[in-house]
Amino acid sequence: MKTQALNVNLTLELRRYVKDQVRAGRYQNENEVVRDAIRQMQQREIEQFERVFGDYSGAPPGEPTAEDDKAIKAAIKRHRDAKRVEQPA
Repeated sequence: MKTQALNVNLTLELRRYVKDQVRAGRYQNENEVVRDAIRQMQQREIEQFERVFGDYSGAPPGEPTAEDDKAIKAAIKRHRDAKRVEQPA
């Protein structure tokens, strides 16, 4: 899989935590720590979605289509954008 660089600013506390994870041998490098954290965030989001909508009786049978996936992502983006607007600057 092709990767792209992403610069991230971390607080001193988070930076130390990332370095500690590598030093402890849990990860080979700092990139792996960040990638794993993002994967865990994705998994949590999926699990939250399943808890909310998993037993929805009106859901169509089968797996979501690519069109369903686009609609879900668009709804999540609208929700997040609306929350950003609500937060005071």
